[in-house]
Amino acid sequence: MAEVSNELQSQLDSAYEMIAADEIDQAWVLLGRLEQEFPDSAEVMALMGDAALRVGDVDYAVELYDRAVELDPEWSDAYSARANCLLEENQIEEAQSDVERALELDPENPEAHYVRAVLLEMDGRIRQADNAYRHAHRLDPEGCPLPIRVTRKVFDAAVKKAMALLPDEFRKRMEDVEIFVSDLPDTKMTEESNLSPLIMGAFDGYSITERTGSDPWTQIPPKIHLYQKNIERQCQDKDELVKEIEITLLHEVGHYFGLEDDDLERLDLA
Repeated sequence: MAEVSNELQSQLDSAYEMIAADEIDQAWVLLGRLEQEFPDSAEVMALMGDAALRVGDVDYAVELYDRAVELDPEWSDAYSARANCLLEENQIEEAQSDVERALELDPENPEAHYVRAVLLEMDGRIRQADNAYRHAHRLDPEGCPLPIRVTRKVFDAAVKKAMALLPDEFRKRMEDVEIFVSDLPDTKMTEESNLSPLIMGAFDGYSITERTGSDPWTQIPPKIHLYQKNIERQCQDKDELVKEIEITLLHEVGHYFGLEDDDLERLDLA
């Protein structure tokens, strides 16, 4: 990583704090000015990538991290940040390559170890994944929290508890909906559907608005899939687990009711 002047570092710290506080508009204003003043700064590009990722624009985040890597090919953090985005976009081999490069440049890069843990988990190597999660957590306890680990029985019980917390009108209309729990989404399914491998749930079937008496195919009971490992990764205790399952169920039930992603985002269920 190239040396950064005290003046620039102070402003980078301010932009970082804005992004962390979800003050994205203010962060963009500051980062846009810094980009003009310091066009060769990989740190500015990387923070712009962080801001883009914070609002869900993964494609733009990757583009910005690309520029950060070009500006400073020896900076480990730029590779690990890009790896995180590539993983979200289901570009597994590219993410793995970036993780390896990040750890080659800095063996103690916590984000690189965390992304490596997710990749190991996706490959079914759970013990190695848990070791990598623990190592990342030791390096950065706040930025790399340890995922909760529960048995399928405990997870199923949490699903039932979350179902009981849903509004009555939701539960009544979900009587025909089947709920399935898997560790992780099927790779082929995410590739064909252009979905992130990190999704916590998926709706499979026809929504209420699409069901018609004249078409028997629309009468097939719909399914909601919950992905235990991806949900566990967002939680540190059982209360958080139940809450995350509840939010995921509400999101997928929203699809059953015919709501689009924009509608769910307005309802804070995206």
